[in-house]
Amino acid sequence: MRRPGRGRGRNEVVVMVVLVLLGGALVLLASPRHRAFYLGGRAAPPPDTGGVSAVSPVAALSPDRRVPRPDAGGRIVVPVADRVPPELPAEGIPAGWGLMEFAGRASVELVRAEAGMALQLRSSGASFALYRDVIVDLKEFPLLTWSWKVVRLPAAGDVRQSATDDEAAQVYVVFPRWPAPLTSSDVVGYVWDSRAPVGTQLSNPKAANVRIIVVESGTARLGTWQRQRRNVAADYVALFGRQPPRVGQVAVMIDSDDTGSDAEALIGDLVFSRATTESVGISTSMLR
Repeated sequence: MRRPGRGRGRNEVVVMVVLVLLGGALVLLASPRHRAFYLGGRAAPPPDTGGVSAVSPVAALSPDRRVPRPDAGGRIVVPVADRVPPELPAEGIPAGWGLMEFAGRASVELVRAEAGMALQLRSSGASFALYRDVIVDLKEFPLLTWSWKVVRLPAAGDVRQSATDDEAAQVYVVFPRWPAPLTSSDVVGYVWDSRAPVGTQLSNPKAANVRIIVVESGTARLGTWQRQRRNVAADYVALFGRQPPRVGQVAVMIDSDDTGSDAEALIGDLVFSRATTESVGISTSMLR
């Protein structure tokens, strides 16, 4: 059932950030390594995991959740699933992710698509987000790349208006700022909007710490895989006017509740990597 009132879309982003940061607060309290990472000081040595990525302290609540670490290629890959089920498509929340529902019911499948493994998100008047922990120092890994395909845009969606703030595909990078993460943490969001022009930048009027960049818009590339590459460090400086703290979480989201319409999108792995000499900005190269 849709909640009464208008302009819920921006409120949902705020709620998402608050809930994700509460998870981050649990990480901070539970782990000497994370406390040292964010607050300074000396961390306890990490446990011997036999070469397997260490389980995040949040895993005490969800055993499947792990914190991605740099791989042999010098990248931090945030996979769409920590484990691939024996049969695909597989309905439900993939291993490694948490779910937040704001309106309606989430529809999530792990699928094998043209561009590789992907999360397939569908919304029918709904709003929900998948999120997970990832610790990234943007001084070393400033670039974020991902691929996505929008199958259906929410009718009349427009990120510039509270009453129509619905987007089929959204990627958020969360920067916890201690010791008061709920009031001082920053968020950079990248969206595929129905109407707002590419390059549009705006602040959430209900949460000045949430900044949005429209990186794709409209129907011209509907149904085709698009690869996006962003220099998150540079975007953060442009949006907030200061050097970025460390990344603590990422989230992907879809919503169509404000417009009461349908939306569908697929999103692939998120990858943080080191800087290159080439220009990094909005990429519209098509994978297929």
